[in-house]
Amino acid sequence: MTKATDSKAKTLTAAVKLFRQQGYHGTALHDILAAGGAPRGSLYFHFPKGKEEIGAAALSLIGEAVRQAIVQAVEKSDNAESFLVRIVRGMASDLERSDYREGCPIATTALETAAQSEVLGAATRTAFQKWELEIKRGLFRFGLTSGDADLVATMVLSQLEGALLLARTYRSLAPIQRAEEAVKLLARATQSAN
Repeated sequence: MTKATDSKAKTLTAAVKLFRQQGYHGTALHDILAAGGAPRGSLYFHFPKGKEEIGAAALSLIGEAVRQAIVQAVEKSDNAESFLVRIVRGMASDLERSDYREGCPIATTALETAAQSEVLGAATRTAFQKWELEIKRGLFRFGLTSGDADLVATMVLSQLEGALLLARTYRSLAPIQRAEEAVKLLARATQSAN
């Protein structure tokens, strides 16, 4: 039983990394098998519907990991500004650690597949919605009104996604550093208005 679970986890971990680096369409099943080290039979046992099922499960897995990181950022922060900075720096750290090969964990797949696959589109929407909701909850916890927290959460997520794309493209953290300054200003302005 442990081996089956282990091979499934290895497959999903490999898929997350490959989809993040190469995109969904740029990753073949044999790439996932080779990177995960799982036997071919386990692939069809755990994912009888094939690559799309692997994609949805991988998006769900990494989406939940990022959601948990946002929750942890709330718990470790004293105010809205430090909370938002913690999120930005976490994403920047991931990007830099990967030598700019891994931006947002789901953006590449979302851009490629959201309009073509209802299954993958739903998985990416769900991940983004959960992240946005956790950012909103964190901001609400730090004193923003519900309406302001909703607006700022969307702005922060949009800012961060754009900054990750630019940083990966430019191979520089400068866009993320500017995004950090922007979210600081946004947090200060919103909190002073409340």
